[in-house]
Amino acid sequence: MANAHNGHLFSLFPGLAFVAALLLPGLDAADVAPVPLRVNRSVPDDVMNRNFDRTDGWIGADAIYSVPLPDRSVLWIFGDTLVGQIRDGKRRNLTMVNNSFAKQSGWGSELTVQLFVNEDAQGKPTSFIAPEDKPGYFWLWDAIVEQGKLYIFATRLTSPGTITAFDWKLLDQSLIVVDNPLDEPAKWTARQFDFPFGAFTDSYEVIWGIEVLNVDDHIYVYGSAQHQRGGVRSLVVARVPRDQITDFDRWTFYRNGEWQNDSKSASSLTDQIGTEGSVTYLPDRRKFIYVYSPPLNPTIMMRTASTPIGPWSEAVAIYECPEVNWDSRIFCYAGKARLIPGTQNELLITYATNSFDMLPHVTSDARVYYPRFVRATLTD
Repeated sequence: MANAHNGHLFSLFPGLAFVAALLLPGLDAADVAPVPLRVNRSVPDDVMNRNFDRTDGWIGADAIYSVPLPDRSVLWIFGDTLVGQIRDGKRRNLTMVNNSFAKQSGWGSELTVQLFVNEDAQGKPTSFIAPEDKPGYFWLWDAIVEQGKLYIFATRLTSPGTITAFDWKLLDQSLIVVDNPLDEPAKWTARQFDFPFGAFTDSYEVIWGIEVLNVDDHIYVYGSAQHQRGGVRSLVVARVPRDQITDFDRWTFYRNGEWQNDSKSASSLTDQIGTEGSVTYLPDRRKFIYVYSPPLNPTIMMRTASTPIGPWSEAVAIYECPEVNWDSRIFCYAGKARLIPGTQNELLITYATNSFDMLPHVTSDARVYYPRFVRATLTD
């Protein structure tokens, strides 16, 4: 038997801390996938969307990961971020940086959001976190706070500079450790560790850190893997003792019922997934849900399991992203969901929008390339 909680939203507030002490059925994969949970209502969360719809400075981003901080706030982690102004429905004086952050305090009528964009010595926008002594830039994935430190997973990549939606090459991965995550990001003291398990070849690609989950005395780290370039993506999982995250000799990878040391032999938990996604524990039901966007698909999907390993149920649709109906160039991705603090059945779904034409389109149509928030109600 084991304890579990997300490194995410539902562990933030009074009345929810008890979930860390709930007993789970066990950490080995169950024999049979459970009946999938479903959503009977999903609507845009106007309060959340309004707090991130800005017209100056930070004016759009993707990735959209959420991490609870020890002061009960939520850290939002964003990937490629647009900085500039919006006037008459168009973006102006546009700069793209590769990561930005926001800090959310409270919920509902008490919600406030502070957005953070880094600037260099000349006052120009720049990324907060960039590779040390290596070319390229970082895409940031999920993160977790352990023993007061923030652990962020990152992938280094390069781009030829054409700034289209898919003009990049993935190179390797790093683990970023922030010693003072309660300070503003510009004041963070961060260390970078080469993360040895990311693989980026034509025959095998795996991105680790798309979800980080605290289960009992281990950190579970999920990845997205494909065995040939452009092939079907699968969900894989690794784990490491909570107090040994940067000791990469302690990492093990789940393969067909066993935890073993070969990262490249991690077996598929489920497939037909996108690059990103979220795994969330539901303490009231003692179930896990995996929420994701299939590749270039506007339908956000959800699977259910009784353990963090699975087996996972069939996929059910929980939201249709309406933005794809605006223009044939628009696509939606990066679907995720978290249990809203203080609730047992309410999910906060997030997703990103983009255009196959990228900058020309998102410049001319400021509705595109904003994080979107949806509130959904779970049902059996």
